[in-house]
Amino acid sequence: MKPFYLALGGAALLLAACNQTAPATEQPTAAPATTATTDSAVPPPINIDSAAAPADKVATAPAPALTQAETLKASFSFKPSPDPDNPSQPKTSVHLVLQGTKPMDIDLGKFAGRPDVVDAAKARQAGFPSGMLMGFRSYHAAFGTSSDLAVLSVGERRLRVVQRRVEETASEPGTFETSREIPLPANTTVVAGSQPQTVKK
Repeated sequence: MKPFYLALGGAALLLAACNQTAPATEQPTAAPATTATTDSAVPPPINIDSAAAPADKVATAPAPALTQAETLKASFSFKPSPDPDNPSQPKTSVHLVLQGTKPMDIDLGKFAGRPDVVDAAKARQAGFPSGMLMGFRSYHAAFGTSSDLAVLSVGERRLRVVQRRVEETASEPGTFETSREIPLPANTTVVAGSQPQTVKK
């Protein structure tokens, strides 16, 4: 009978051993659940289309349109300016007037007598700059000298005022030199206007 009990006991021990190792063999089956949890923690890929565009690709607002083109009419304005210290030698205050949406009045200084505006024929004969808009000559009889002034258009944004002194006894007239430059509003054109205006005292 002992061999029978020994065999039965061995079988019971073997069965118990199998029951103890079974959970170990089932352990790997839980791995997929752990892997799934790890995958869910990974952030989703960035959508390139929704990412912010580089600074150099951002569209900018269009530049403001230019103002409407305008033609300014230029003319001289003469105003008597007597010298109390020398009443026998009258002077004239001369202004350059630009008529337009925003009128401009530029003081050109005082000249002897009343300046004589030169036309195209006189300008060529007296050697005024070619292509000038307008000009005049002021004659000082007491000293035998003349002061010539011409207004030129330079580029699209400036007027240039040039002057020279002419001596009656000189063999050659003086050279015109720039006395000032006048900036103009954008998108404007200047043309010679009407006859000079004489402002009464």
